[in-house]
Amino acid sequence: MVKKTQEKEEKKAKKETKKEIKKTVEKTVKKLLKEKKKIQKKSVEKDSPEIEKVAQFAVKTLSSGKAENIVTIDLTGKSALADFLVVATGRSPRHVCALAEQVQTKLKKAGVKTTLEGEDVGEWVIADAGDVIVHVFTPEARDMYRIEELWGEETPEKE
Repeated sequence: MVKKTQEKEEKKAKKETKKEIKKTVEKTVKKLLKEKKKIQKKSVEKDSPEIEKVAQFAVKTLSSGKAENIVTIDLTGKSALADFLVVATGRSPRHVCALAEQVQTKLKKAGVKTTLEGEDVGEWVIADAGDVIVHVFTPEARDMYRIEELWGEETPEKE
């Protein structure tokens, strides 16, 4: 008899625990959805010309830094990865790093969060500005990877 009472109490406790967990999960999900909505309101809309201006600003920065073969690829509607890819060539690993750092610095000053990847080697450095991703290659790396061709664009010939 005592054992049955204990079992009933354990079942009741488990049931209550499950209810509490379910309530907590529901509250957390609601909170996350509210946060997501706030973030979406603050972020620039995908079709916004602001994103295109960021890409143009990156191109201008690369051009002023003497980057070569600058190509802008519009990925709007093709990929969730980004809306624009900007691809450029630097003359050496040091030049590639300097170009990417210039892009990062100028975009940050303009209020666009930008992170760099690959600057430790310098063969291929990526400046990720969210909806605009800038790839800066050495000539050899660009010729080897030919990322423009992945998106249906032609890789420019060496100058």
